[in-house]
Amino acid sequence: MKALQTEADEAQTEVEKLTAKIQELEQDNQSKDEEIAALSTRHQELEEQVEETEKLVREVKKLLNEDDIQAGHYERRAQALQADSDKWEAKYNDMAAKHAELQKNLDSLLSEMGEV
Repeated sequence: MKALQTEADEAQTEVEKLTAKIQELEQDNQSKDEEIAALSTRHQELEEQVEETEKLVREVKKLLNEDDIQAGHYERRAQALQADSDKWEAKYNDMAAKHAELQKNLDSLLSEMGEV
């Protein structure tokens, strides 16, 4: 009987140890589940940030492309205006030379008429 009691006591002690171990493992498992949930939430937040960043990058690229197109347009417009300016400047210089020649001829004619 005493041997059975000792065996029962040892079995009870073993059950208590195993029950404590189970509780410890369950707490550890719960802690790990909570950590996984927190990491999953953070992962989701990071994925959303990545999507938002990718969206912003696409928008910036689009704006840069539009700016490049506008810059090209303005560059061509500036070149055309410079060409027009050069053309008008050449015409002005030509007309100034003709004016000077005509003024010289007029002065010469007036001088001749004054002699007559």
